[in-house]
Amino acid sequence: MTRQVIAAVLWLCAAPAVAREEAVPLALAEGQVVTLQFARPVGHLGLSDLAVVQVKAGGSRVEVVGLRGGRTSLVVQLEDGGSVSYDVQVAGARRAAAVAALDPNLIELRVGEQRRLPASGAAQLLLEENGVARVAAERGAVVVTGVAPGTSSLIVVDGKGNRTTYPIRVR
Repeated sequence: MTRQVIAAVLWLCAAPAVAREEAVPLALAEGQVVTLQFARPVGHLGLSDLAVVQVKAGGSRVEVVGLRGGRTSLVVQLEDGGSVSYDVQVAGARRAAAVAALDPNLIELRVGEQRRLPASGAAQLLLEENGVARVAAERGAVVVTGVAPGTSSLIVVDGKGNRTTYPIRVR
């Protein structure tokens, strides 16, 4: 696995800049675990900074763990040759509140509270599955419900493929 990660890092460094510009944003905090699920089996993983996140692939899933504050690029190459790039931002433990306060898309909820986001063109909703929040599409809007204390992230993809990321904090 370590050799695969090192080889994938070299592959990532050689990848064209165009591929990195289309990366899906992924925000998490130190110690937070995000599981990415794919329709096809994962082949190789590539990271630009091994100190920011730890990644582990198994079947069609990739587990990403925030190790320290910073930013890295993650490329997930699928066995069929396709790939998905992520721009991973890990909020440091000391700066998490300051980073969240600066984000205009931050959704802050209490357990059981709901927030409606206008999203008439939403084609896909991608929610970090960690039990913190639940989302549902409802008449031109996205309804976010706080389920348990913690942080999560929601990516809303419109019909043209544009992505908007919403960090979620439930108290």
